[in-house]
Amino acid sequence: MRAGVLVSIIGHVGAVMMTMLAWEARSSLPEHTLAVVPIEIVDVAAEANIRALAEDVPDEEVAPQEEQAPQEEEPQPAPAPTPTPQQQRRRQNEEFNLAEISGMINRERDSGRRQQEGQRADRTQRGAGLGTEERASIEARIATLVRQELQHCWRTVADMRDPERLRVTVAFRLNRDGSLNGQPRVLSPANYTFDPDMNEAVNRAMRAVRTCDPYDRLPDDPVVGDHFEVWRDQEVTFGLRIQ
Repeated sequence: MRAGVLVSIIGHVGAVMMTMLAWEARSSLPEHTLAVVPIEIVDVAAEANIRALAEDVPDEEVAPQEEQAPQEEEPQPAPAPTPTPQQQRRRQNEEFNLAEISGMINRERDSGRRQQEGQRADRTQRGAGLGTEERASIEARIATLVRQELQHCWRTVADMRDPERLRVTVAFRLNRDGSLNGQPRVLSPANYTFDPDMNEAVNRAMRAVRTCDPYDRLPDDPVVGDHFEVWRDQEVTFGLRIQ
C-alpha cells in the first residue's frame, strides 16, 4: 500500500517538473513580430488600364526598347517637266525632219530600183533593136566564141576520104546560162543513112556539140553577154574547119 502511494507521488512530481521545464523553454524563445500592411481594396473596371499601370512603373524597371535604324526612303522620280511651246515646236520639227529623211531614202531606193530595171529593159531593147553594123559585129564575136569552144570538143574529118565534101551543119538552142536547150539537130545533109563517111562526120559533129555543153563563155562575155536573144540560136557547119 505504501509502495503504491510512493510511486504515485514520484510520478506526479516528475510530471510537474517536466511541465515547468517545457514552459521555461517556450518562454525563452524570441517572439517574432509580424508587420501589418494595410491593403486598399479598389473596384476592378471592365477593362484593365494597362497603359496607366505601365506609366506608374519607375524608369529603371521598364525595359528600354531597342532603337530601330531609320529606313531610308527611296527617292521618288521627279515628275517630267511640262514641255514649253518652243520645245514642242522643236520636237515637231525634228519628227518632221525624220519623216522627210525617211521619205527621201525610200524615194532614192525606188529611184535606184527603177534605174536598174530601166537598165535591164534598155539592154533588152538594145539587143532587140540593134543596128545592122552593131548586130553584125556581135554575131561575128558570137561565132568566134562558139568556134573556139567547139575546137576543143570536135574531131576533124581531115583523116577521112574526100574530106572536102563532108560538111555537116548542126543547129542547137542555148539557155541563158549557156547550157543546151534540148538536143541538137542536123540541118544538112538531109539524107546520110547509106553514106558511111557522111554518117561518121555527122556523128563527130553531134558529139562535139554535146561535149562542149555548157557554152559558158557566151553569158560571161562583157560584149555579147547581155544579147541573149542574139546568141540563143546557133548554126554551126563542120567541115575541114568549123564555120
